[in-house]
Amino acid sequence: MQKMKRSPQALIEKTQIKHYLQEIKLLNQTRDNAILKKIPVIEDSTGNFISLACLLYKPKKILEIGCGTGYSTYFLLRNLQNKFRYTGIDLNIERISEAEKFIKGIFKNKKYFSGNLNFIHGDALKIIPVLEEKFDLVFIDAAKFEYLDYIKSVKEKLNKNAIVIADNIFYKNKIFNKKITKHDCKSVTGLIGYIEFITGSNLFKNYFFNIGDGILLSKYKIMDRKGKE
Repeated sequence: MQKMKRSPQALIEKTQIKHYLQEIKLLNQTRDNAILKKIPVIEDSTGNFISLACLLYKPKKILEIGCGTGYSTYFLLRNLQNKFRYTGIDLNIERISEAEKFIKGIFKNKKYFSGNLNFIHGDALKIIPVLEEKFDLVFIDAAKFEYLDYIKSVKEKLNKNAIVIADNIFYKNKIFNKKITKHDCKSVTGLIGYIEFITGSNLFKNYFFNIGDGILLSKYKIMDRKGKE
C-alpha cells in the first residue's frame, strides 16, 4: 500500500509543534532550577496573561524590570512575530547572564530574535533614566518596595498608548491587611504607593486582574496642555 505524502502545511505544523514541545521542556527546566535556588518566578497564569497581552498589543519595544533567569521573559516574547527590541534589567549578574543564555537558546530557531535582545545588569533606577529609547510595553516584577520609584522613573520613557504591567500587586493579599509585619512593611508600603500614584494620575487608565498574585495593567495616555488626549 502506497504511503500518502504529507502536504507542506502539515510538515510545517509538525515542525512548529516539535519546536513548541522543546520550548516547554526548556521552560520547565528553567522554572525548576529557579525554584531549587529559591529564585522567584511568575505563576504560569501570569505568564499566559502577559503573553496574551503581547500577542494582542504587538509591542515593538519592551522593557522588563526584574527579568530574573528569564522565565517571565519567555512569556513576553514567545508570541511576537514582527521586529521588536527587548531590554531586560536585573540587579543580579548571575541571574541576568542565565536569562540571556536561556532566551537566546530557547528561541534559537527564530532568526529575527538576533540583535533584538538587550540584557543589562545593574540598578534599574539608575539605568532607566539614561536609556535613549521609549517603550510600548513595560513589565515590572522586581523589588516591591521600589515599585513607586520604578513607575516615576519609567513614566518619561513611555510611547503613546504604552501599557505598564505590574505583577504581585496584591502581594499574597497582604496589602489588604490592617496589621503588617515588620518584614513586609517596606514592600507593602511600596506597592500601596504605586497603586495610589498610578490610579491617582490622569496619565493612566488602570485595570486590576485577580490573576496569580494580582496584576495591574495601566495604559499610558499622553495629554495636551488642556488635559485632553
